[in-house]
Amino acid sequence: MPKRRKGANLSRRTTNSTVMRDIRARRSGEQIQQNNTDVRASMAQLRESLSQEARDERNQQRQLERRETRRFIVNRRRGIGQQRQQLLRAFTSDSFLRLAFQYEPDFEYYAHSKVVIGSLDKECPHCHALKFKNEPVGMCCSSGKVQLTEIETPPEPLHGLLIGTDPDSSLFLKSIRTFNSCFQMTSFGATEIVNNIAANGQQFNSTFKIKGQIYHKVGSLLPMPNESHKFLQIYFMGGEDSQRALANRVDARCDYHNLNSPFARRIVTDLDALLNEHNELLKLFKSHMHKLQIDNHAIVINPDRTPAGEHVRRFNAPVVDDVAGIMVGDRTATRQIVIRRRNNNLQFISDTHRSYDALQYPLIFWKGQDGYCVNIKQRDPVTGAETNKNVSSKDFYSYRLMIRSGRDNIILRCRELSQQFMVDMYVKIESERLRYLRYNQQKLRAEEYIHLRDAIAKNADTAEIGNSVILPSSYVGSPRHMQEYIQDAMTFVLEYGRPCLFITFTCNPKWQEITSLLLPGQNAIHRHDITARVFKQKLKSLISFITKLHVFGPTRCWMYSVEWQKRGLPHAHILIWFVDKIRAEDIDSLISAEIPDPSTDQLLFDIVATNMIHGPCGILNRSSPCMVDGKCTKRFPKDFISDTVTHIDGYPMYRRRSTENGGQSFIKTISNADIDNRWVVPYSPLLSKTFNAHINVESCSSVKSIKYICKYVNKGSDMAVFRIENTNVNAPELNENDEITNYQIGRYISSNEAVWRIFGFQIHERDPAVIHLAVHLENGQRVYFTDDTALDRAINPPKTTLTEFFELCNRADAFGAFAQTLLYSEVPRYFTWAQSKKWMPRKKGTPVDACPGLFKSNNLGRVYTVNPRQTECFYLRLLLVNVTGPLSFQDIRKVDGQQYPTYKDACLALGLLEDDNQWDSMLAEAALNCTGTQIRLLFAIVLTTCFPARAQMLWDNHKDSMTDDILYRYRTRYNDLTISFSDAMYNESLIAIEDLCIAIANLPISHFGMSSPNQNASDLPNTDMNRELQYNTVEMAGIVSRNVPLLNDEQKIIYDRIMLAVSAGQGGFFFWMHQVELAKRSLFRYFLPRYDQKMASHWPLHLLALQQLY
Repeated sequence: MPKRRKGANLSRRTTNSTVMRDIRARRSGEQIQQNNTDVRASMAQLRESLSQEARDERNQQRQLERRETRRFIVNRRRGIGQQRQQLLRAFTSDSFLRLAFQYEPDFEYYAHSKVVIGSLDKECPHCHALKFKNEPVGMCCSSGKVQLTEIETPPEPLHGLLIGTDPDSSLFLKSIRTFNSCFQMTSFGATEIVNNIAANGQQFNSTFKIKGQIYHKVGSLLPMPNESHKFLQIYFMGGEDSQRALANRVDARCDYHNLNSPFARRIVTDLDALLNEHNELLKLFKSHMHKLQIDNHAIVINPDRTPAGEHVRRFNAPVVDDVAGIMVGDRTATRQIVIRRRNNNLQFISDTHRSYDALQYPLIFWKGQDGYCVNIKQRDPVTGAETNKNVSSKDFYSYRLMIRSGRDNIILRCRELSQQFMVDMYVKIESERLRYLRYNQQKLRAEEYIHLRDAIAKNADTAEIGNSVILPSSYVGSPRHMQEYIQDAMTFVLEYGRPCLFITFTCNPKWQEITSLLLPGQNAIHRHDITARVFKQKLKSLISFITKLHVFGPTRCWMYSVEWQKRGLPHAHILIWFVDKIRAEDIDSLISAEIPDPSTDQLLFDIVATNMIHGPCGILNRSSPCMVDGKCTKRFPKDFISDTVTHIDGYPMYRRRSTENGGQSFIKTISNADIDNRWVVPYSPLLSKTFNAHINVESCSSVKSIKYICKYVNKGSDMAVFRIENTNVNAPELNENDEITNYQIGRYISSNEAVWRIFGFQIHERDPAVIHLAVHLENGQRVYFTDDTALDRAINPPKTTLTEFFELCNRADAFGAFAQTLLYSEVPRYFTWAQSKKWMPRKKGTPVDACPGLFKSNNLGRVYTVNPRQTECFYLRLLLVNVTGPLSFQDIRKVDGQQYPTYKDACLALGLLEDDNQWDSMLAEAALNCTGTQIRLLFAIVLTTCFPARAQMLWDNHKDSMTDDILYRYRTRYNDLTISFSDAMYNESLIAIEDLCIAIANLPISHFGMSSPNQNASDLPNTDMNRELQYNTVEMAGIVSRNVPLLNDEQKIIYDRIMLAVSAGQGGFFFWMHQVELAKRSLFRYFLPRYDQKMASHWPLHLLALQQLY
């Protein structure tokens, strides 16, 4: 690559030039004018003295000189360009190998073709969307299958307000959500609209964020008597004349939203006139209004588009035929919008209704255009004919958010309103997916095959079998999904050890690829669509740079997870495993925590100074977002240190030299603080120079508790898990097996994450693949069935990876013989699990000499873990991970020719259960996969159900892994990474284990031959007390406010009597007779939260004891 030109003598001033500059500066205006007159006269005299031939000759000479100069410049530039291309071509993939160890300040790594993501200049031939060169072909219109009519450019003044040509445009765009609220016909609600708050309590809003669900509600056309007009009702306000009616509407809108300035009133007045003139929904409402003579009349809007032959008709606003008038009480479909003439009730709008978008976002859908509905058909890309497949909501809104050549996308001009729109539509997409899972599981149920077979044999009712609703791991973001990725990450750790690098890559809003796509007046926080698309391409480039070009060396495996900052920028957490582990002496070559020398590497200095400096915080800036309780949560500033020190457990302490010891410093412009190496976030010079972003690089080869890093990387977005309860005391009890209802995901969804998910970008990626391997007893595999297929499923049990492993080992060919040499977990390396539910030989990879025609891949197998309580299945798994090539469930129980009746007996015969070896191996494996809390529970189960011979030895061998979460808590609490294990921490862990043993078997750990922990009653509150003190009083207050009004008269008397005693501090013992289920499910849950708020922990224990009487 070409080296950067130094230009050391550029702009140098000579002595003569300085003297002449001073002389010119001292001349007066008259002198300058006289000098110019003299020069012009001299030149005129010279021209007159020359003949015409002399003049022509002089002009020709000058032309030749200019031509030669241009030729020289062009040739020089061409030579430089050719030299640059030669260097780039010579810089092949082999040249990148271990490039990070040989960083050169003069190389322009960022300009290489393998790094540059290109421009947004690739046009889709079907919908004309503009894309980057490596973006998926179908992300815009599914390769022509999605064909929608574009949203038309709005008329003035709305168009001028959006593009910035109107004088009031700045005010309008700054408060566009408020102005949209003035005209929306439905109310917008969410479980919670979240304000972004930093760690220090400061609030900022750069993204729109909600928690839980979103809902739109619509009221009647006219308000109830003595009530003010709201939302849709404002459109029907009248007056003495049209001008008075307009003034009334403007007053109602401005007063409700506190828009008091004359500029805001002018905007509202103009937009009111525009919508009344152009919005087709309003026209339909008004055309039907005169037909609604009494309050019992209503208008109904059909939820789906009416099929039509005309192409342009498919996506127009509703016409008269789509709207009907009815009498209240007439039967209507559940998804229809029923707008009554006058009524005090609000109706929830179905998110799949075609007018859902237009009613809420009139400034975007200013003509009342249809949004998404379920009957939009895909089209043939060639003929345009409809197919029998529907357009999904994700594809619909991905189409809507694309940038297209020669077209203005109004949605992308709406700033904060577009952020709300993105969140709203993504919640719609998620709701559609959850409904799909629920509606399919009403007919699709699951149960172990052996249970179904027994039920069929006994003529039992299949409706009672497997009546559970599962939120599967295939649902991205579900607890099963996240746990699955954590376990897969630990599979990499089990196979290859700890990862080598932990990288955090954050989007830079100042990237040229982002700023060049912004519309006038916009910045990056207004265009989450651009930041998402650019960051996705940069992330792909970074992963390729590391894993394919091997800049740190050959790579074994990698994984990443994408998250979003509160300020709206996406960032990725990346774990990398290398073939050659990073040695301690190489860390300084790869990672730096020092400010670069600007005299030798000005560009890297600028990048580090802009992106890799923390804060400053502490005494330099106590209001920094990282400050909590007067301390930096990131532990800055660090200490100066002359040489890098690697820890036995933890990240290295990187070299940070002081200015006296050769380190650099600079003055930070914003805070005017003197920044030195104590404030530098560790980085790789190669990656920072190449990608110009915040890229934190940490060596994690020495981190013992690597499971917490893997868990952090795969933790996913913020979420709140909540339980849904019936507020109707007379309703039937909820199904305890319904995961979607009982533990539905209450996600925090921000606009930047919403647009990422709408575009279909992956949140997690990894390589190689991890294949999940089933473990089940014979005829114990999971079977999916309906009422109609139950008998067939019982006769023909489903195939699983385990049953087909036995079939593979029974093959009479070379592949079967080779399979008999493999463990169950090794099979995915050589065989692929096909759609036909069979293990098929791999056809790509490294040839296997022992089996011609077979190839080896990097894929890994993960055998599902089994709880020791499932004793036979647990011992089956123990055999599967130790026995090669079993032929069947019976064959795996055969040892030295003898058939054993149980899997446990086979384990004993193989010596797998001698000296508690299996428990020792199990806890060692759990130390890599599970948290301290999970390992303690596992150990308690082993103690109480399996009775190991040397329990104390197991504790001594694994007490660190059972206590590491307690150590982590202490380090976090005291902000000190040097804290190590102590007897007090081990004692706390033993107390937790004993509490579990008592809960499981009512036995202390001394019963199992272990030393009893030191349980000091004055220091350690009991388990019940701890549980009571952990209740969320804010959440309980909400439960009370919602449910107390639902109590019947008798319950209200009891409630008031008990609460009076609590408030007065009198105490007491209360007894009443009531129906069992009613007492448990209604009354207790209503007043228990009030007790917890009033008395913290005293009353609930007594009341819970009282509840047991029933």
